[in-house]
Amino acid sequence: MFSIFLTPRETDDSTAYRSGHWFSLVPGLLFAIMFGGPIFLFLGVLMFAVTIDSIEYTTSRRWSTKYYLSKHPEPFDIAKMNERCKGLGGYLVELNSRGEQKFLWKLIYYSGAAKEIVYTGLTDLGHEGRFYYYNSKKPMAGAYWRRRQPDNYKGVEHCTNLMQWGLNDIDCHRNARYVCEVPVR
Repeated sequence: MFSIFLTPRETDDSTAYRSGHWFSLVPGLLFAIMFGGPIFLFLGVLMFAVTIDSIEYTTSRRWSTKYYLSKHPEPFDIAKMNERCKGLGGYLVELNSRGEQKFLWKLIYYSGAAKEIVYTGLTDLGHEGRFYYYNSKKPMAGAYWRRRQPDNYKGVEHCTNLMQWGLNDIDCHRNARYVCEVPVR
């Protein structure tokens, strides 16, 4: 359920880490020492497991950026998720090149989310057919669509899902994960 230790995995130009930090075990160890016994170690670790970071991240030297992929699917709200990204010092990912899009697909694939919906910050909410980045309000640049996309199926697809072969427009209110982009300063 949780990855307890940081485990680096090499990708093209970055190192990806599974979520979780070894120091999250420290409170559990202290709890076990204070009360003694292996059952208290288990309970201590279990109690503090909820504090483990719920976001996976990777850094890219090429784009001087950190990318954060939410760990679990949840009901998507573009404004709310963008605010969460701002809390990390960034925003919902804005794709600037095909290379960046491929790089992010690798993050999604290696994190085990390849079969899940993963939202980006690209939308056409309020401007049907004219896609723009939610945070910066800039028009779409550098993103590549899947074949026959966008299609606005049933007139309700206003957000974008990052997939192996490109972007797909999709309903904005699905249970999904999302990617935050945080510029390295």
